[in-house]
Amino acid sequence: MNSKKNRNKGYLMVFSSTMFFYLMTVLVKFITVGENISGTQVSFFRFFIGFIIVNIGMMKNGYNIKMVNKKAVLSRAILSSLSILLFFIVIQHSTATKGNIYNLTYPIFVVALGPIFLKDEKWTLKSIIGVIISFGGILFISGIGFGSFEAVDILGIIMGTIAGLGIIALREARKTDDPNTILFYLMVSGLIITAIPFGNTFNMPTSIEWLYIIGMGTFSYLGQYTLTHGFKYVKAVEGSLISESRIFVSAICGVLFLGEKFTYPMFIGGILIFTGIVVVSVEWKKKKNITKV
Repeated sequence: MNSKKNRNKGYLMVFSSTMFFYLMTVLVKFITVGENISGTQVSFFRFFIGFIIVNIGMMKNGYNIKMVNKKAVLSRAILSSLSILLFFIVIQHSTATKGNIYNLTYPIFVVALGPIFLKDEKWTLKSIIGVIISFGGILFISGIGFGSFEAVDILGIIMGTIAGLGIIALREARKTDDPNTILFYLMVSGLIITAIPFGNTFNMPTSIEWLYIIGMGTFSYLGQYTLTHGFKYVKAVEGSLISESRIFVSAICGVLFLGEKFTYPMFIGGILIFTGIVVVSVEWKKKKNITKV
């Protein structure tokens, strides 16, 4: 009973992270649309705000940032920091809808690469088929399958790959380390990594941009917090499937509220990616030899 309750708790938290992350991307687009503030600078603010929130939480509950699995925690921190930096850059130079879809390709790489790094995850025929279907979706969205794509499309695929590796590291880190410890090192790593390309290109945000930045940082932290805690109770692929709903949320809201175009290739690509993850997740749920967390 407790196991089922914990799984439902995990599902709810991961879905909540999906909504928080989408709201974050909308604000990122609002901030970068005027070209006064770059995606790199926004990512720095994102980690800075997250760092402050994490420290406030630790002041209340006590600092406990001792890593048990240093390799997993630091790998999660570095990989996720890089993927977030690339995510913001993609949003700046593309649409929020397309940026979200590229970001949500990470489950494909979790499935494709997970068994290499996680002992309790294995390839099956259905998982391979699911990955192939999803990769077909990437070809549609990026335009690679039609011989027409831009540099930002390649950057989006790289972002998805790195994000997938970050989720694999998170799945391993959650077996031994406290969520606050993982979040703390993620924020520290993010500050360092985003400060490198940020350099001396600081532009002072306007009053409205500061409001967007604070909102973006808050939603981003809430998304990261619920994602990190949620993955304690669900499998990497199951959690990834719930997160995939952001494909449809971003597509619908992008058209209705941001005036973005949702093209036919993007529609087909999104359906293929989601279908591929569904195939993988159904197969995963049937396996009884996988240890539940």
